[in-house]
Amino acid sequence: MSKLEIKTDKKLVLKKLLIKRLKNIKIEQMDEEIMKFNNELKLLKIQTFGPLITKNYGTNIHQDGEITTDYDIMIQAHDYKQYSRSFDIKDKIECSNCAYLRFKGKPEDSRYATFKLDVYFYEEDIEPDGTIITIFISDSPNEVIVDFFKMWVEV
Repeated sequence: MSKLEIKTDKKLVLKKLLIKRLKNIKIEQMDEEIMKFNNELKLLKIQTFGPLITKNYGTNIHQDGEITTDYDIMIQAHDYKQYSRSFDIKDKIECSNCAYLRFKGKPEDSRYATFKLDVYFYEEDIEPDGTIITIFISDSPNEVIVDFFKMWVEV
């Protein structure tokens, strides 16, 4: 097990993005939506570069107790503008007000990375804006490498 190290001097820059926006989606439906997104990329034969990226805007608890989230699934793609009918597109996303942490380990242990970020924000008295960008660098049943970028409110 490697030590989880948080850095605050990183700047995230993503370019040529295809985005599928999901609003008020049930937490248990997220994996299915990611599979649909990947299948659509393959079906359209889109030339992508870089790993899968997600942007979570936090959770919503409804009066009936249902928990949902607002979620973007993103990928960087060559000739991305030609897919504007199928996806939202964005030329560039930059994030500099964030804490960064790379997790490498068992998939089921990746939650410790977000716990560590939460504790870091608490200890440093930083107000999060509720957004976490997750970049899935490597994904296998026994080991994942995931970059987490947790945004904070600008003061």
